[in-house]
This record gives sequence, C-alpha cells and structure tokens, in this order.
Amino acid sequence: MKDQRGARSKLADTVAEQLTTLILSGNYPVGSKLPPGDLLASEFGVGRSSMREAVRTLEAAGYLRSTQGVGTFVINDRPTADPVDQALRDGYTMRDLFETRIAVEGKTAELAAQRYSDADRSALLAVLEAAEQPDLDHAGFVSLDARFHRQVAVAADNPLLLRLWDSIQPQFREYSLRVVGMPFRRERAHSDHRGIAEAIFDHDPTQAGDLARAHVVTVQRELRRLGG
Repeated sequence: MKDQRGARSKLADTVAEQLTTLILSGNYPVGSKLPPGDLLASEFGVGRSSMREAVRTLEAAGYLRSTQGVGTFVINDRPTADPVDQALRDGYTMRDLFETRIAVEGKTAELAAQRYSDADRSALLAVLEAAEQPDLDHAGFVSLDARFHRQVAVAADNPLLLRLWDSIQPQFREYSLRVVGMPFRRERAHSDHRGIAEAIFDHDPTQAGDLARAHVVTVQRELRRLGG
C-alpha cells in the first residue's frame, strides 16, 4: 500500500510538472478554466486521484485556484520562488515548530473556549479587525498573526502555556515572514483565525481545538507540496 501511494505521488508530481509547462507556455493562459477533473485526468492518462493531487500542488504553488461548484482557474503564470528553507534560529526546524504549535495552540484554543473573558473577546476582535485593513503590509500582518495566537493563549488563563507560546515566538515570526507572501496565505490565515475565534466565542472547546490544529497542518501541507 505504501509503495502504491509513493508511486501515485510521483505520478502526480510528473503531471504537475507537465501542467505547469502548459501554463507557462500559454496553452492554459491566466484567467482560463481547466477542463473538468475527469476529462483532465483522461487527457493526461492518469487516475482522478493523481490528477487531484497534481492540481492541489499547483494550487499551493499559486498557479491555480479552485472554487467548489465553479471550477479550477489559472491565476498565475510566473514560476514561484524556491522552496522555503526549513532551518530556523537556535538550531530548530520548521518541523519542530509545527509539532510544537499543534500541541500548544490546540490546547490553548480549547481552554480559551472555556475560560475567555469579555476583555479577551474584545482583544481578539480588535486583532482581527486590524488584520483586515487594506493598507497592511506583510510585516504588519505577521505581527498581528502573532498577537492573535498569543491572545488565545492569554484567554486560556494558564501562565505556563502562555510562557510556552512566548518561547516559540521568535521561530514563529521568522517562519511567518518567509511564508506570508505565498499566494492567498494571508487570506487563508485570516479566515482560519476568524473560525477559531468564533468557536472560542461559542464556548466550543472541541471545535476551537480542532480548528487551531488544522490551521497549522494546512500550511505545513502547503509547504510540503512546494518541496519545503
């Protein structure tokens, strides 16, 4: 089974490269809509699962954007930057950061849903509102991103968890500044933050924790597709 998954992944990578070539050569110009998934898979001579994986790879790379019920469109024909370097300061890696964030942020969101105060709610809403300002640059968004996650930790009302979050902030900021320019990264991050906040305000610890963990896992998968 593992060999089959590996073979399918390699096939999807090959299809992604071929589809990228077609986009760069103008066969699928910016603004055009790709054929339906079944037809596209048939044209490339692969299964639907391999085709879907190839399309997801190009979505993560910023070439394509899919809208459910509408279709998949070419949104960019410029090659993306090199894969993000995994090394972080103090000898840590992005994997170390992701694993720690999943643990810490999942638990702080769960506790925040149970313990947040009116002041915590106001602080979280203020951060979300500030992140929506149209003239906000990438560095400003990263600062607000960090403030949001720290405020969730404050709302959890556990000083040790807050201290753990503060201890990884340098790595968090370094990583965030590297990936904030990825296509639609800011929009997805802000949407995720909204969902986490809503679950907290609804006093739903299970949903809040699940969304917080999924928020981290999503960008981790994006970086893997880019070879990061």
